[in-house]
Amino acid sequence: MHPPDSPATAAGLLARSWREGAHIDDLPADCRPATRADGYAVQALWQAEQEAPVAGWKIAATSLAGQKHIGVSGPLAGPVFAHRVQPDGARVSLAANRMRVAECEIVFHFAKPLAPRAAGYAQDEVLAGPRGVGPGIEV
Repeated sequence: MHPPDSPATAAGLLARSWREGAHIDDLPADCRPATRADGYAVQALWQAEQEAPVAGWKIAATSLAGQKHIGVSGPLAGPVFAHRVQPDGARVSLAANRMRVAECEIVFHFAKPLAPRAAGYAQDEVLAGPRGVGPGIEV
């Protein structure tokens, strides 16, 4: 069992790595999330440490091949920070990007946010939300 502050420790290590552009091979075992819920708890704390507004959310590992590649059992949601969103035509340096990969994305613009809640959203609630859709590139 992890100590009670292990999500905060993991979030702090990830936040410092992100700020400094440093690479972490793996989180220390005493603070590594063991479950999906643990991972989302770390993500929530890491997001709070960014001191940057969230522009939107992304879903990763939407295919079985993608899930197998990163060793997860289903899609994962994560924040996209406003300072990481670039305008059309922007030049983006890949110098600090270890993967040096670009992915085509489908970007949905919602009329209003779908706030977190205990009960999941029904399909019709989600489909009623978008006000537009467009292409995006993730690097």
